[in-house]
Amino acid sequence: MKNVSDTEAYTFYDFFFSKAVRSLSNVVGVKRITRPFWDRWRASNIDDATIFRFLDGVATIDNWASVASRIVDEEIAAFASRRASLSRDAEVAELRRLSYLCHMGQWGSLPVTDEKLRLYRMCRDFYIEAETLACGARYIRIEVPWKDRTLHGNLHVPAGVDRPAPLAIIIHGIDGCKEEHLATELCLLDAGLSVLGIDGPGQGEALLLDGMMWTEDFHRMVGAALDVLAANHAVDTGRVGLFGISIGGMWALRAAAEEPRVRAVYDLGGPINTKAFARLPFLIKTKMCQVTGARDAITIAEVLGKNSTESDAILSQVACAVRMMHGARDRVVSIPDKEWLRDRLVHFGRAPHVSLEIIPGGDHCCTGHAARIRADLTAFFQRYLIEPDGSRMARIA
Repeated sequence: MKNVSDTEAYTFYDFFFSKAVRSLSNVVGVKRITRPFWDRWRASNIDDATIFRFLDGVATIDNWASVASRIVDEEIAAFASRRASLSRDAEVAELRRLSYLCHMGQWGSLPVTDEKLRLYRMCRDFYIEAETLACGARYIRIEVPWKDRTLHGNLHVPAGVDRPAPLAIIIHGIDGCKEEHLATELCLLDAGLSVLGIDGPGQGEALLLDGMMWTEDFHRMVGAALDVLAANHAVDTGRVGLFGISIGGMWALRAAAEEPRVRAVYDLGGPINTKAFARLPFLIKTKMCQVTGARDAITIAEVLGKNSTESDAILSQVACAVRMMHGARDRVVSIPDKEWLRDRLVHFGRAPHVSLEIIPGGDHCCTGHAARIRADLTAFFQRYLIEPDGSRMARIA
């Protein structure tokens, strides 16, 4: 593995925080420093045996990618040896599992090395193969023009629907990729929604394979994606819901303030600003430096100061239903911040529904409560995107 300072994609701050993570992992172990992420992986239907086989092989954060590559290659070989005997459903399940395993591998590799890029490419390609096999023409890989470049997304449309289906867009967080959220996509798909998972600038494929870093107008990629999907007769781009995860929740509200086609926003752990850099886990600090290109404390403060919904000019323009779900033990985003956001939206009175629910014991993005979140998300989108009388519901504080 390359030394972390040998790649141009790894900035000074990446190196600084990587040293902290590496020192910590040597002292307390990789299992302990990754524990906050276990429920996130479980939420994507990765079993504990796979998770712990993976983590047991990782001695320090430095050998994450090499261990991941070995385990992934072994799993691919085992799959190839029995593939011919598998049923179609079993083949799809195995391809989906391999995609997520590759995602886990690239996620934990801090520097952007050849190993990390290889793992991400396989994550993407196994996802495409699985969904093409599972859904046929109901799965489409879409391209969204963005500033003379191209963003990529995964679109699923439901079966057995005789008219254009309302659209749910998943806007994920700073350290994820669109392929990570398949389990949620399938849940929304089963509810009769078309679903788009997309990597915006600075995320997943856009960052790793196309070198596109975050920009402060990130939220406008929602409108760009809707313009592309307007030509798809299976998708109703006049009834759109945004599911924002972590910082994606903030971007979702920014998008809703400018985009009249958005009728519902589900905010899971979204901050009202990104000033809380010091409270972020080391692993996420490192990734935030990568996606922004910030190389010193002054630049980081400048970049992070541009991420905010803490503005009456923005919130007064949000005219869609808003549902916020938050963990009582979230150490990244405070409950008072979410209560302030709820109260400001209620104050302006343009949103037909505003609600905030706090899950006792829930962490950032309530990772241990995936089933509850998906059920609540699905019911919310069905109410405001599918049911004809959803817009007449009373606003809930």
